[in-house]
Amino acid sequence: MSLFFRGDHAVLHAFGRAHGMVELTPAGTVLSANACYLDWLGYSFDELQGHTLDVVRDPYEATRAEQQELWSAVTRGESRTACSRHLTKQRDAIWLQVSYCPVLDRTGRVSKIVLLAVDVTAQQQSSADHAAVLEAISCSRATIEFALDGTILMANTGFLDAVGYKLEEVQGRHHSLFVAPAERESQAYRAFWAALARGEFQRAEYKRIGKDGREIWLQAIYNPVRDSQGKPYKVVKFATDITQDKLHRADVAGQIAAINRSQGVIHFDMDGTILDANENFLSVVGYRLDEVRRQHHRTFVEPSQAQSAEYLQLWEALRRGEYRAGVFKRLGRGGRAVWIQASYNPIFDADGKPFKVVKYATDITAKTAAQHAATGASSQTLMNVQTVASAAEELSASIGDIAQSLARSRSEVDAIHDQTVVADRSTAKLKDAAAAMNGVVQLIQGVGQQINLLALNATIEAARAGEAGRGFAVVAGEVKNLSNQVTQATTRIAQDIHGMQGIAEEAVGALLSIVQAIGSVRETVTGIASAVDEQNAITQEISSSMQTAAHGVGEINTSLQALTG
Repeated sequence: MSLFFRGDHAVLHAFGRAHGMVELTPAGTVLSANACYLDWLGYSFDELQGHTLDVVRDPYEATRAEQQELWSAVTRGESRTACSRHLTKQRDAIWLQVSYCPVLDRTGRVSKIVLLAVDVTAQQQSSADHAAVLEAISCSRATIEFALDGTILMANTGFLDAVGYKLEEVQGRHHSLFVAPAERESQAYRAFWAALARGEFQRAEYKRIGKDGREIWLQAIYNPVRDSQGKPYKVVKFATDITQDKLHRADVAGQIAAINRSQGVIHFDMDGTILDANENFLSVVGYRLDEVRRQHHRTFVEPSQAQSAEYLQLWEALRRGEYRAGVFKRLGRGGRAVWIQASYNPIFDADGKPFKVVKYATDITAKTAAQHAATGASSQTLMNVQTVASAAEELSASIGDIAQSLARSRSEVDAIHDQTVVADRSTAKLKDAAAAMNGVVQLIQGVGQQINLLALNATIEAARAGEAGRGFAVVAGEVKNLSNQVTQATTRIAQDIHGMQGIAEEAVGALLSIVQAIGSVRETVTGIASAVDEQNAITQEISSSMQTAAHGVGEINTSLQALTG
């Protein structure tokens, strides 16, 4: 160790307090080491003396070709500097910036090597942290580097993917490659690069043009990078592709604009104080914005409703972030009743807490008035339909009674028809019997004529017999008288039978007419009964339909009443 203290010991001592110093043979074995170096590595001098520094170097570092080439150069008499990782006795990593200084003898050969070391662990860690941050940024952000005049130096994959180019297609070209022609020639674009050249960073949302001519929106920051003298020498741009977000925001903005054009919109804070309102809403209620701003929502509500539990619950629900929608009656200027179809929408902050309420409203005053009128008409229609339904039920009942009466009449007519047919048959039998009796009478008349002829012959014979035939003549006379009486009787019977035959024929004709008339009546009654049955079925169907209609009209009336509050 005394070798370090030949000459100016004070200077060496001061230098050694901040620097590690080691003497090595050309073979690399330790000749001496100062306290600073030994403290850094946690070894005693005895533990290192006679050994190479491989014991303290990272094994990977000790076998690297670069390390071997460095040692060869040093042993040839060349000074070298390197930053390498060493391991302490506890195997903790320490980074040393080491200068390798060959010491030559009088013949010009290397007699020993002096190592001057500085602990750069903190700087190395800081550099590693910075490198990791830059790597993370490069992985997560589109990154591109420019010269101060806008010439492209380098770009990462994220940026190249966003614009659709390969690196060789953009390297060496100007930033204006990504800019629309109108902007490229503008004074603002030239001022943009002039500001960067002065070291002023630029940050905004920028519209850029990709390889295929498509529009790209980037959220970007242009950062001038300064050299050791503080002068800018290049620009690094970190960007995020927000094209989809931009389109989404444009879509949302377009929808909001469309809503503002078609609906009334009003904003409240969470206690109901009015923050803003669009013209559509103001025109509905008849106020100007300055008249309602900072007023409470109660301005549009009837006093009795403003004090109601329902109204208080509405705002409590909104403060909890609950959505509310429905048909509401509100008051415009002068107490004019206004009906609106509205939704109250809590808006949430980044923490998910509601911080205001936006109400979207449509004026349905005219529609509500029409609904009220329709409700009245519906109620009247319901009454009329119910009346008709009742009448239809009564008519159905009456027709049912008529149908029953006709059914009984049809049964009675059928019975009369059957009895008439029986009577017709009996009359026909009577006619046949009269005809048979007429034959008997004719037979009796023939017998009477023969008796008369026999009595005449007996009288003639009695006259011829004289006195002897007088008694026979008397008998013959009596027989003749009896025969005459029989003839007269049979004549009267024949006349009566003939009269009875006429009456029977008249009865048969009359009964035939009656049968035909009853048949016609029967057919008529049957037709009427069928028609009444059909009418009864139709009437029952009408009654059922009217009941259904009454139920439907009742539901419509209920719905209209619900719509109109």
